[in-house]
Amino acid sequence: MKILLYHKNLSASQKNPGQDQEHTILERAAQRKHMLKKTILWDVLLLFLIGIGGMLIWMFSPVLSQIPALHVLTPIRTSVWENLKLLYFPAFFVGFIRYLFMGNLQKGILTTYAQGLILAMSIFIAGHYITAGILGKFYLIADVIFFYLSMMILIWYLRTHADRQKKNSLPGFFILFLLTGCFIYFTFRIPEQIGLFQEITLQWQ
Repeated sequence: MKILLYHKNLSASQKNPGQDQEHTILERAAQRKHMLKKTILWDVLLLFLIGIGGMLIWMFSPVLSQIPALHVLTPIRTSVWENLKLLYFPAFFVGFIRYLFMGNLQKGILTTYAQGLILAMSIFIAGHYITAGILGKFYLIADVIFFYLSMMILIWYLRTHADRQKKNSLPGFFILFLLTGCFIYFTFRIPEQIGLFQEITLQWQ
């Protein structure tokens, strides 16, 4: 009798792991769906600030750069590095505001933002120089295309990692702090000998 009971309990226990695994998968899928819904407004806000605000700032940068409070945040030259401000600072501010409101739910959100920004800025820089190398000139339309492509890559990265945050935001905080320091420092101390910081002439056609 004891042997039969042991056999039944063993059979039941062998079925449970599969059921538990299926339950875990469904639970994670539900959590992911909930997280994506909860964070979509933040991504829409970022899309708006970069996509529309970034272009408006670029168009009026000669005027805005004369305002002391906006001097660091606005491109003051037509260099690749200065144009990265249009991508970086909107994401920087939205990332920190998002951390303040959702830091308990997304503990590593700043790390995700830092990783996404590095990827997006790398895509923009690579696209700029690859296109110029192929076409022989710097074309405005090419930079605009790669700017929006980089923006979409950043949004995609944030969406796909919304439910897979790192354990904390400390690494991201230091990366963003370092990048912000570089943008501020190179606004006033421009290394002219490095191509990334040199002014370029963009062709309209």
